[in-house]
Amino acid sequence: MNWKSLVIILYITLSGCQGKINELPSKIITEECHGITIKDPYRYAEDTNSSIVKNWIADQNKVSKNLLNKIEKRQYLIDKQISYDKKKTFIISKLKVTENNKHFYLKRLPEENIPKLYYRNSFSSPEKLLYDAKQFKTKTQHTYIINYIQPNWDGTKIVISLTYNGKEISELIILDVSSKKTHPEVLTNAWPSSSGGIKWLPNNSEFIYSYYPIIDPKSKKFLKNTKAVLHNINKPSSGFIEILSKEHNPDLDIEEEDFPIISIENSKSKYLIGKIAGGGGLNYHNSYYLDINDITTKKWMPLFKKSNQIKDFIIKEDSIIYKTSKKAPNFKICITSIKNSNFENPKVLIQEYKNKVITDFDITNEALYFVTNTNGVKAKLYKYTDNITEEIKLDTSYGSITLNVKSSNHSELWVSAQGWTTNNKRYEYKNGILKNKHLNNSLENEIPNDIVVEEIEIDGHDGEKIPLSLIYNKSIKRNGQNMVMMDSYGSFGISMQPSFSLRRLLWVMEGGIYAIAHVRGGGEKGDTWHKGGYKATKPNTWKDFISCTEFLIKNKYTSSKKTAIWSGSAGGILIGRAITDRPDLFTVAIVEFGSLNILRSIIHANGDNIAKEFGSVKDSIEFKYLLEMDAYQHIKDKEEYPATLLTAGLNDPRVPVWNTIKFGARLQKANTSNKPNFLLIDSESGHAKDDPKLKEFERYANILSFALWQTGHRDYQPK
Repeated sequence: MNWKSLVIILYITLSGCQGKINELPSKIITEECHGITIKDPYRYAEDTNSSIVKNWIADQNKVSKNLLNKIEKRQYLIDKQISYDKKKTFIISKLKVTENNKHFYLKRLPEENIPKLYYRNSFSSPEKLLYDAKQFKTKTQHTYIINYIQPNWDGTKIVISLTYNGKEISELIILDVSSKKTHPEVLTNAWPSSSGGIKWLPNNSEFIYSYYPIIDPKSKKFLKNTKAVLHNINKPSSGFIEILSKEHNPDLDIEEEDFPIISIENSKSKYLIGKIAGGGGLNYHNSYYLDINDITTKKWMPLFKKSNQIKDFIIKEDSIIYKTSKKAPNFKICITSIKNSNFENPKVLIQEYKNKVITDFDITNEALYFVTNTNGVKAKLYKYTDNITEEIKLDTSYGSITLNVKSSNHSELWVSAQGWTTNNKRYEYKNGILKNKHLNNSLENEIPNDIVVEEIEIDGHDGEKIPLSLIYNKSIKRNGQNMVMMDSYGSFGISMQPSFSLRRLLWVMEGGIYAIAHVRGGGEKGDTWHKGGYKATKPNTWKDFISCTEFLIKNKYTSSKKTAIWSGSAGGILIGRAITDRPDLFTVAIVEFGSLNILRSIIHANGDNIAKEFGSVKDSIEFKYLLEMDAYQHIKDKEEYPATLLTAGLNDPRVPVWNTIKFGARLQKANTSNKPNFLLIDSESGHAKDDPKLKEFERYANILSFALWQTGHRDYQPK
């Protein structure tokens, strides 16, 4: 019996249908927009409280889980992740180091499902347990998770952000470090893990955070009119004081969808910097400054504009050192005065490199340090002082390097480096000496030594060179029979940076090739690369992806029957349009919480910000861009589509879950390939940002086992 027959039999057995899962009834709505007729058969499914939709989701979950559970080796993938987790002894994350060297971090032991908060008085001091999320709201049934921490400058107090069920929107508590007692107030409507964070004032008793008036993701007012507010821990009953917002500062250029974010450089800062940030676009924004002594006034002064194309900046005394792409698409680092600025003709500290991108920089009291990256996969660290630039050699080559400092008044530089098969390494560079300052133990001894990484560039559809990373066992033969899993993203200028991933390793250990396509829309080749997959040029994103797939097939790494693809969030545009444009090229596609109906997402919730990256339906030209990148609108009836597994969380605050519901329903009705189109909709999850360990392990096992089944791995066929 072949696998297609098996699928049909299982469909009949599990769902009682005539060869298909129960279909969601279609109710076509037709509307005209800028002279174009749009048909939407599942518009009503955007109401996820509808009993029809709820019942359909329950049916989808039941059928999908039942069949996935019939893949006996799926449990092996869960057990393997647990095994690797135990070998790490512990996992440390969200490290924060104060100016007086106190270390605060989250730590999870192998037997634990969620991490706890610990601290040390110094790097080498004994650690102490500070807070367990189980202490929060003990009378509720929710499993709270710490998703952000921020100590004050002297480490005497710390703000802890807690959330549950993947909502991300959180509640804040303040903890006294010496007594381990929490303050009585609980601050709500916060989201420090996503935008703004927590900024303590130099007095160590007040902090600024972003307050979201509406926190219901289903409301059209969600993420609108955000306020940067001040909280005084010595006067908790007085409530917050608005510092920067559209309502509070009507004279500033703030739209209701903008996120006013405050930056304070260190405990001796003279200024507050107010960034008027927005999701998407080219990641540039207007910015203002305010004397820190005038914090309760409205005396904000202009600092720089979007047109200055400033990506990152550091305030040092009365100067601003910044990274800009203006007349330098691979970025350059400049300096100018705050009060007497000259952004049109600043002093250039580090000139643009033609063949590599400046990805990060930071400053100590000794020097300026910066990182370059070639094709997003080859990173180097440099030191700049007295007009001289020199490379700092690490112990091995890394694909990704990021920098952190206590402040520009201190000498310590912390370097975090990693690669596709290398765990995150942390070093301290001080007085010309590089020291190992790892906190996590490594799994490198567990990584098979016969795994190789191949970095190549392939020709895109228009002749552009597309970087492609391949990870596989060196015994692999290029005979067209290898399973390939390829992922990518290609939006917001975000690069697919090399990092160690157990899910990639598991795929390779099961005999497959793992591929990462560095498509346009990302930032691997600088600002130009981002603009190459942005609004009108967005089709380059999935066309680059298709070109990478065609290269792998032509050069016999794999075949279309062995090719699986995977992405999520804005990467849903990439995967959705790849399979609707070239359904013949892939055998299986996985999309997690994907933007699959961008034409509708753009007018909901955070749509005005997303429009800065993809386009606005209000503009007749940009509307056509959106229509072109809308995968839901490109599904054709009676087409042979790949097998698909679509996952999403009902609590997702970033991408409305109905993107997945509508696309899945439409695909099931249109597909004639007899390949399964499964959905898994989780009522206790969101955008997979704050999931407990075991939920994450199960998610990856579902995805990998489904892909291994569909690409023909004999050990992953349902029994």
